[in-house]
This record gives sequence, structure tokens and C-alpha cells, in this order.
Amino acid sequence: MLPDFVQYLLFIGMAALMFMLRLDTRRFSAAEWDTQDGDWRVWMARLSWYGAGIALALIVFALHPSPVAELNLVLGDRGQAITYGLLFGGAGIVAAFVLAILRNGRISFPAPARYPGGVLTAVGTAFYDEWLFRGVMLGLLLSLGLPDWLAVVSAAFIYAFTVRAGTGSRGILTLGLWLGIGLVAGALTVTTLGIAAAFLGHAITRFALFMTMGPPERAAIQEVHRPQGGTGDDGAYIIGRRDVRRG
Repeated sequence: MLPDFVQYLLFIGMAALMFMLRLDTRRFSAAEWDTQDGDWRVWMARLSWYGAGIALALIVFALHPSPVAELNLVLGDRGQAITYGLLFGGAGIVAAFVLAILRNGRISFPAPARYPGGVLTAVGTAFYDEWLFRGVMLGLLLSLGLPDWLAVVSAAFIYAFTVRAGTGSRGILTLGLWLGIGLVAGALTVTTLGIAAAFLGHAITRFALFMTMGPPERAAIQEVHRPQGGTGDDGAYIIGRRDVRRG
């Protein structure tokens, strides 16, 4: 049996590994609402990211002395979780359509062949994010004695800028979307005392983004220069004379 302080240090270390893995999602083609086309090697990289995330999540759960009471790593009230999660998801669907029109000027429905990758990304990334940011990180902030609202806001900002860094996004609209997801998911976690509602709504929102936003940035880069004028919300750069869409 490990001493308590050693076990807690291991918990912090595993949580930090989860955070660093979240920053490195682009390398594994798991960063955006949609995924790049590719052969089995792309799928293996993507699945390895989710596999490592699940393993770390289980280790974090096992190492923390009170993962349910302090970190809310539990479903919570099931009735509330389903109701609030569906309401969250409904708002996320509306937000996805609005974002697609504002950012791209159109709705870009994906080809059916992309659905497996889109579903995997929506569900897997939503689970990872809710476990890490609304479970572990929000729980740690609350354990420091922060008021609920301040802990939710702090965790939401950390989440939004982590996703921004992991995807390479430079758009204000997408940053606002991630921040909104973090705020709503955090509030639901505190309300329901679990991450199920946040996970359900987050997964629906990500799938709605997959259905409306079109494919992500392509990997081939030939020329990089700054766009002329405008807000630059389609991306911070123009590559190969095509606007780069970033998640």
C-alpha cells in the first residue's frame, strides 16, 4: 500500500499526462470535430490516442482517494443528466449551425464515408474532455475552496485555451464555442454532481459540428502568408491560397 502523499503525487502526475496528451491531439488526428481521410495508419494513431486516454483516466480514478465525492467522476442524477444533457445538446446543435454559417457561409454536410471517424471523435473526445476538465480539473479547483462559479469559469477558460492550442485554432468564434461548452458543461457538472449530462451534451455538440462544418485542414502546406483584411476567423493564415479551417 502506497503512502497517501505518494499516491496523490502519482494522481497529479497521471492527470498532468492526460493534460499533455490533450495538447498533442493534432499529431494523432483526434483534434477536430472531423478527421482527415487516411488509411489504417491514421486510424491506428487516432485509436492509440483514445486508448491512452482511457488508460490514464482509469489510473487517475484508481489513484485519487475520493474520485466520486471530490471529482464528480460519476454519472450523477440520471434523470437530470439525460434532461440537461439533451437540452445542452440541442443548444449545441443550434450553435453548430450558426457557427458554420458565420464562419464558412454555408452548411457542409460530410460524405457518409466520414461518419465513423466523426462519431468516434465526437464521443471519444467529449468523454476525454469531460473526465479531465469537468471531472479532475474542476474537482481540484473546488477542493481548493473556490466558489462554484469561479471554479467553473476558471476550468472553462483553461479548457478553451487548451483546445485552441491543441488544434491550432485562431478564430474568435471557435474559441467562444469552446468557452461556452466549458461553462455550460461545468455548470451541469456542479448541478448534477456528475459528468454524464456534460458528456452527453458535449458529444451531441461535437457531432453537430462534424455534420455542419465540413472537413478540417489538409496536411499539405506549400505556401504560408497572412490574409489581407477581415477578422481572420477562417484561420490565421492562408495556405496554398486556400483558407485554412481550424477546429
